[in-house]
Amino acid sequence: MAVNCGVSFGLCRVRITRVDANGNVIAGDNAYITDTPLTVTVNPNIEAGNTIATRNGCGCKIFSLKFPDTFNWWEFEFTDTTQEPEMVAFMLGAATIDDGADVVGLAWPSTLACDADEPAVAFEFWTKHGTGSGTDPLHPWIHHVYPMSIWQVGNNTFDTNAQEPVLSGFSRTNSQWGDGPYGDGPPDSQDISDGGWWKTDVEPPAAECAAQAVTATS
Repeated sequence: MAVNCGVSFGLCRVRITRVDANGNVIAGDNAYITDTPLTVTVNPNIEAGNTIATRNGCGCKIFSLKFPDTFNWWEFEFTDTTQEPEMVAFMLGAATIDDGADVVGLAWPSTLACDADEPAVAFEFWTKHGTGSGTDPLHPWIHHVYPMSIWQVGNNTFDTNAQEPVLSGFSRTNSQWGDGPYGDGPPDSQDISDGGWWKTDVEPPAAECAAQAVTATS
């Protein structure tokens, strides 16, 4: 059966994995999977290419050339629907607050020293793949991966409505990610150092309101 050219819709799962300054997965309880995301925006940061234009003394064009625009990185905004302190702590490099049994909050991190490593995470999310009037039976999911990202607190609002936590981030190249540590990387092991996505029949991972274990196999 040929691959269907369907649409991406919904936002069903987000997975965060802590990585070190070199992009290596940090083993231990350093993964977090949520099934309560609301929105993820992904925008390219593009640097305009130089232009050359030459005109004669009468103002007539003699020569012009525009060099290609350059992709720099991806910029993100992630909005959740619930308060998930462990996930946010991973993304910001924050300390968690617990009551002796559970993680119940976090302490906002202070400004990093100039020579301190920025906390970084691999950022993945799953959308549905639709065709016709339903989900594609061959590849029902689209797996999006950005193997290294840096995050900061976004603009948050507290009022009579349910509060929706917002974080803002940007991507970095991560050549250490490889196929990732979960066994659900690109089916052809394509290089996704700067991110990528693919249609798949592999189900998204199960969510849990707690950190999950990850093995540094990348």
